[in-house]
Amino acid sequence: MVNSAAPTEAVGTTIVVRRLLEHFRREEVVFLARAANRHARLRVHAVHYPVVRGWAPRRGLRGERFTRVLAAAPMLTQGIAMALRYRPVAILGVFPDDGSLLTAWLLHRVTGIPLLAYFCDLYMEDRVGDGWEARLSRWLQPRVFRSARRLVVVNQGMADFYRERYGIDALVVPTCINQPIPAFAPPPPHHRPFRIGYSGNVNPTRIASLRALIDALGRDPGFEVRLFTPQPRADLERRGLRSGNASVEFVRDEATLVRRLEECDALFIPVAFDNGENTRDQLATSFGIKSYEYFLAQRPVVVHAPGDYFLTRFYRQHGCGIVVDDPAPAPVLEAFLRLREEPEVGAEMARRGLEALHGFEGSRVAAALRAEIGGLGR
Repeated sequence: MVNSAAPTEAVGTTIVVRRLLEHFRREEVVFLARAANRHARLRVHAVHYPVVRGWAPRRGLRGERFTRVLAAAPMLTQGIAMALRYRPVAILGVFPDDGSLLTAWLLHRVTGIPLLAYFCDLYMEDRVGDGWEARLSRWLQPRVFRSARRLVVVNQGMADFYRERYGIDALVVPTCINQPIPAFAPPPPHHRPFRIGYSGNVNPTRIASLRALIDALGRDPGFEVRLFTPQPRADLERRGLRSGNASVEFVRDEATLVRRLEECDALFIPVAFDNGENTRDQLATSFGIKSYEYFLAQRPVVVHAPGDYFLTRFYRQHGCGIVVDDPAPAPVLEAFLRLREEPEVGAEMARRGLEALHGFEGSRVAAALRAEIGGLGR
């Protein structure tokens, strides 16, 4: 596997691949990636497979958008040495990092080892304009699609997109749920003030919606907002997330994070209404891994996103959350007031969210990828 960062980094894609590889034996995997961002490391057990640190600057340093691509040359050299030593039957190149995708494609071209391209975000469709990154995407993605034995995607929304746009039948390998799915337990009486939780990075696709949350609840003493994120409070306040009833905490252990989410009364998923740095196609096909943590916490969810996105369709189809498809703060407040005043509604949503998790059980997900790899020789 060629990935952007070591398995210990608290970034969505790295969490996805780490959970997936927990279902593969030591002798089935060798992992090539740059060193993790030291400010976003999770507290996790050492992985059971070999990890080779790429000859490249670690994640999170200045100039990363350039060095991640330039690192493809030295990491290709490392990949060739790894191929000679470990004799892999497939190369799994992971995107959203054009450097790791480029490395995987070059390694396939040099060695002839079959390539599987694992896309956790859209690539060329999310690079607009005529900058060097957009030009690279228009050069690289078609070559990856032609070379890959199978395109692998992280959710059904992306699979539908690639089928409609290119006629590609992608294999869906979503985020794995690796812990036993518990029996449903009705939430306890809500706290006073009513606690709202958010887990994840605060990036441009979420900031406007998080501001709407703060604008809606920040001056109301009946609510408390808990932000579980690697970003420090000072950084969030510079982005406009300033509130006397909001706390900021980075939880490095995944099991502890779920317990901290259980201490909340409701949870929040923000997605941008204004595309900003991303295209609408990118936002419309995304499905953040925080949903799985929220379902495990067994708390009702408010999704603040346009109504035609895959994320909102999923929540409406499964009845596991309230969808607010208006960017204004007032409807966000109305949604949380409803959950506070009608706890039976929230309890039913939490129960349905827990039921939805069974489609993401790790053993089933990994079995689909293992079968695909096993069929490469046929």
